[in-house]
Amino acid sequence: MPNTQRGIALITVMLVLAVVTVSLVSMSSDRQMDIRRTENQLRSSQAWEYVHGLEAWAGNQLNIDFSTNQYDALTDHWSKPLFSTIPEGNIKADIIELQGRININNLLVDDKPSDDDVQRLKRLLTNLDIKPELVDAMLDWMDPDMEMRYPNGAEDEIYTKLVPAYRSANSPFAEVSELLRVQGITQTDYEKLLPYIYVAEGYQPVNVNTASAVVLRCMTKDIKKDEAESIFRASGKPFKKVEEFLKDEAMAGISVNKTSLSVVSNHFLLSGQIDMGKNALTFQSQIQRNADGKVKISKRMRRSLLDG
Repeated sequence: MPNTQRGIALITVMLVLAVVTVSLVSMSSDRQMDIRRTENQLRSSQAWEYVHGLEAWAGNQLNIDFSTNQYDALTDHWSKPLFSTIPEGNIKADIIELQGRININNLLVDDKPSDDDVQRLKRLLTNLDIKPELVDAMLDWMDPDMEMRYPNGAEDEIYTKLVPAYRSANSPFAEVSELLRVQGITQTDYEKLLPYIYVAEGYQPVNVNTASAVVLRCMTKDIKKDEAESIFRASGKPFKKVEEFLKDEAMAGISVNKTSLSVVSNHFLLSGQIDMGKNALTFQSQIQRNADGKVKISKRMRRSLLDG
């Protein structure tokens, strides 16, 4: 009996030790997780502070540019990328001018289709081997009514049958990625369009100093690819006034509505990445500069490394 009791006592002690050991290991693991979670939160907060600093840097660059000249071109000081080391890693950022692209919200002016801009976007889609009739679905997505543009439009009667179901916006695009919700637009179409389009409120003319040959070719009908390339090379001067651009020899015989063109840009995109050890934050901030040169952040978006 004494031996049995000692054996039971020994087993009890071993069980207690096992329970205590497991508890200590669990507490240690939880503590490590808490420490790591707190560290990640601190790094995330610190990364966003760097983002705010980069936005201030971009605003300053655009302010300096505004006070230096009265036009915008890809040779301006703001176009130079930033790369800097920080104690935790490094930061990099680019200011991308947007008005060399087509604002897809130009499709509607006062809730009515802008014929010139509809045709420009259709030409862009055609040149990129995308179905031009998709513009009808874009117009239906934006316009305030529920009347479908047959046969290529799409309103709620289409979207509410999808899984998951949703409704058309019935308002201007708030974000370029919203195109992926428009009936008929595929991921491949979206990726083809992305370098040539953007979203901003109101009607925004195209900056002839920053527009690519692809965009310039869409501005009016019957511009051949080689003519567009010639116009693009001419824009490297750069032009200080739209009238200079229209009178350039590269534009001989080509007619474009003056109100759809500009040599000034008010919309920019700050694209950057903060690398801090194993943590990385990729972001984009859309910047608007008004007629007085003041800048504001109109959008701020966190991106994954796969978004480009």
